[in-house]
Amino acid sequence: MFKHLHIVACSPRSGTTLLHEAMVTCFRIDKHYDHEVRFNLVSAEDGQILLTKRPKDTMYVRAVLESDPEFYVIYMIRDPRDVIVSRHGKNKSIYYSNIRLWRQMHGYARRLYGHERFLEVRYEDFVRDPDATQQRIAEKFPWLEKNHAFSEYHEYASVSEKSITAMHSVRPIAPTSVGVWTQHPERIKGQQEIHGSLTPDLIECGYEATADWEQVLESVTPDFSRSRYPEKLYFWSRISQHINALRKIAMYRRLRRSA
Repeated sequence: MFKHLHIVACSPRSGTTLLHEAMVTCFRIDKHYDHEVRFNLVSAEDGQILLTKRPKDTMYVRAVLESDPEFYVIYMIRDPRDVIVSRHGKNKSIYYSNIRLWRQMHGYARRLYGHERFLEVRYEDFVRDPDATQQRIAEKFPWLEKNHAFSEYHEYASVSEKSITAMHSVRPIAPTSVGVWTQHPERIKGQQEIHGSLTPDLIECGYEATADWEQVLESVTPDFSRSRYPEKLYFWSRISQHINALRKIAMYRRLRRSA
């Protein structure tokens, strides 16, 4: 059997690519893939450590954790305001995520808090103090062997073209994108008019203590620009998503039994 450590998130644009590249560079990882791959489409040799990442696989990992004792999860959470104003290097003309998707993915992750093979990593903590985050990961998964410090990641990294596109460049880990939502209040207001106030989510996750932050939106004209992902998930889309989830989990279980 091999150990499979999979990185998921509250949404795309939450820092999973940066964390994946930092871990590949700074821990001894026997096998990984260039960028992003579904949890059920991978394999490794007996005794190896496999690292993969896909933000939206959050919806599947509960069932996999319950059935595979060598499956481990890092969940990346990020302030939803910063998530929904982020754009991907592949298409900078549209916003990538939205409140609906963030809430859906975080809802799945919330059910896993306290699981012995599940670790939440806060994006803001990661970029402000990468070495402390690396220490938390090493303590949670003591079978990981450190090669370099996260703070030195950029000095040793060999990053795929897909990852560079997602991250825009290879640079020292730093909190330059924390709070970037304040530069896009129109987007925040537009999203809240579609999906409702983020204040309960922000308070629950420790990003705000009250609703006072919403005062900055009072005189702002809402921006209803489209997102990469749909604002609403209709009934048949939910059914299709559930069926696909069952298929992927069943495929993963078959692969693990045959490994």
